[in-house]
Amino acid sequence: MVGLEILAKIQPQNRYEFLQTFEILTQTNHKARDCIKQTLFEKSNESNSFLWIEEWKNSESLESYRQTDRFRSLLGAMEVLGSLIKIRTFTLKEE
Repeated sequence: MVGLEILAKIQPQNRYEFLQTFEILTQTNHKARDCIKQTLFEKSNESNSFLWIEEWKNSESLESYRQTDRFRSLLGAMEVLGSLIKIRTFTLKEE
């Protein structure tokens, strides 16, 4: 499995809209194929700084998703609602 992390700082007035976006995109009928799990964390010491984590079946599925309009729209929405800090992929090792 592989993962994707997106760190974003959202403007306080856009917090509700950002959280709604996460809820909509994580509903089963809206999830991208081969996306196993999506999780959202907020930094405890920094309000409105969020870490969006996705787990994917394999790197091919993740890379294919990163080329879609859907993914570009997600990043665009984050830019409008705040600012992107960092995006990275990683490999998950099951124990």
